[in-house]
Amino acid sequence: MTAGLERLCFGTSTFVAGRLFPGKDSGPGIAALRTALQSGVRLIHSNPNLDTQWAVREVLDSTEPIPGLRHLVKAECPLQGDLEGRVNTAIEVSAGRLGIRRISAVVLEIDLKRTGRTALLHDRRALGAFFRTGARVAFASGRVDAVYAYCHGPEALAAALREEAIGAVATQYHLSSPWARSYLARVERAGKPFIGMSPLNRGALVDVLAPTPDARLRPLAWALDDPRVSAVAVTMSSPEHVREVVDTVRKSERSRGRDLYTGRTDPKERVSRD
Repeated sequence: MTAGLERLCFGTSTFVAGRLFPGKDSGPGIAALRTALQSGVRLIHSNPNLDTQWAVREVLDSTEPIPGLRHLVKAECPLQGDLEGRVNTAIEVSAGRLGIRRISAVVLEIDLKRTGRTALLHDRRALGAFFRTGARVAFASGRVDAVYAYCHGPEALAAALREEAIGAVATQYHLSSPWARSYLARVERAGKPFIGMSPLNRGALVDVLAPTPDARLRPLAWALDDPRVSAVAVTMSSPEHVREVVDTVRKSERSRGRDLYTGRTDPKERVSRD
């Protein structure tokens, strides 16, 4: 992997035509993934329910095998739904569509819209059982290396951190929804990596009028500034966007420890330099 890109994950929810944007021109998105892989990105997150894995397969089939490439695959299910069936389907469908034998990690997510008893979303025992059972099913398939938990709120995050089988946690993580930042110390104490999803809030936080890429992608730099954020997942739909994101990630790695908004050196860094 190219240095500095270990923390960048290519998100695929809307990068090509799929369930959310069926009429989208897929050409730029396919070129974007190809550019990301050529730049050194080695982590891809996909969801079989969004019907965009076909494009990932198209890109991978047109390139030489990529050492170190990892796939995170989403498995969604309502609380008290058919979790075993949903997880196994996500694994089988994704492996077939992506053309892979093993999945690096299944990312368990509670389907909020289809969870009938919403009170359970605040029941840590029910949340813990969801992640524990989902992990058991995923590992029983024999095709999964790890299981992560996608958490919609503090209760789910707390429940996931208590489950030994959960290898990492993920949440929406951006300036419009920064709640997880106050839990990063707890995540670190639990010894689990943290993945920040959609740091640009699906493009809503990109300042399209800003004169420079640094200014346009300042929210991404904010997400990367904390070293406790192990990775960020960004959906990129054009080669130009990929290049700007890659450049921002590399600059963040070089400048971590500095105040991204004022340019001031962090006091701890000043002490260490003295």
